[in-house]
Amino acid sequence: MRVGIVGGGQLARMMMESASALGIQCVLLAESESDAATQFCTEVIIGSPHDPTAMQSLADRCDVVTFDHELVDLEILAELAASGTLVRPRPTSLLFAVDKAAMRVTLGASGLPMPRFVLVEPGTDADLGALGDDLGWPVVIKAARGGYDGRGVYIVDDPNEAARVVAELHAHNTTALLEERVVIISELAALVARNPSGDFVTWPVVETAQVGGVCREVLVPGSVSPELEARARSIAERVADVVGVEGVMAVELFETSEGLVINELAMRPHNSGHWTQDGSVTSQFQNHLRSVLDLPLGSTEMTAAHVASVNVFGSDTPFDLDDGLPTALLNAEAHVHLYGKSSRPGRKLGHVTATGADALEVRRQAWKSAIALGTPVPDQIREVQP
Repeated sequence: MRVGIVGGGQLARMMMESASALGIQCVLLAESESDAATQFCTEVIIGSPHDPTAMQSLADRCDVVTFDHELVDLEILAELAASGTLVRPRPTSLLFAVDKAAMRVTLGASGLPMPRFVLVEPGTDADLGALGDDLGWPVVIKAARGGYDGRGVYIVDDPNEAARVVAELHAHNTTALLEERVVIISELAALVARNPSGDFVTWPVVETAQVGGVCREVLVPGSVSPELEARARSIAERVADVVGVEGVMAVELFETSEGLVINELAMRPHNSGHWTQDGSVTSQFQNHLRSVLDLPLGSTEMTAAHVASVNVFGSDTPFDLDDGLPTALLNAEAHVHLYGKSSRPGRKLGHVTATGADALEVRRQAWKSAIALGTPVPDQIREVQP
């Protein structure tokens, strides 16, 4: 079995680790020879997912095409699928991760909970003041396509600022998605996997901490009560049915005083699921491969009562990961995963996961090794004492 992966980042790299355990071969479409996954793949195509020739070359060498990111061309994927290539998730499903406007409209029509929103298409003249008054200032404006890790998301306080942001998006022929700014109690993620035969599994719902739109830590179960978990899982299962996902999908959720609302979708392994490598019977990466190859799915049961996973980021101070690794590995309770990247400020370099019986202790141990690897503790993260 040969799986083609669009993208050469750390998600592709970790998919390949799981592929090796199952005897699955991977073919990689990477944009650079220095991408994180290229170091361990024997068959790499250097090219862009927006290049039909490169995409066809990938399709010709594998049994199924899947993804490490959503920055893809849906028209090229639709043409590949129409000519017989197995693309999983299908382009019609992937649309809802690529296009936030399509996601909002479709899920909203299905009665799924979301913030109130308005779409402002390029070429239209909208009364942004009136729209903002209706949604309530400040308003969140998102680029319908192309944003990730907090990019393409703007919080605006008045009509003039809104007009500037919308004009900038329209100049790039991008729809502006205006949303009410909800008061967030906590941020959650529900991870599911579904194969074409209809097998379906969900992992425990996790609590995430986002700083600047980027995930810094994941706690399982964190502050998620059994009742909240049941509601979040139910929403994720309904989303999976509506969009017809094949593979792993993450549903990012906000807990608000009015209940849960959907933030965004990702249709591939997700940062909120990295903990599954060490804290679940079957990782998100292996179940994603099983899903896209239509193999039986593995158990998602936790292997410990509590799991904490902390992302490792480059700091403003020059730091060599090789120097910090011995200290990080002295912590026997932590599992270190590095992505083969050189350190620079703000760059995601890896993650550390700890498992155990005590929630505070596993969080402390995960941060202990992450700090040893040079990652700074953001001010927004509640106090940790490694």
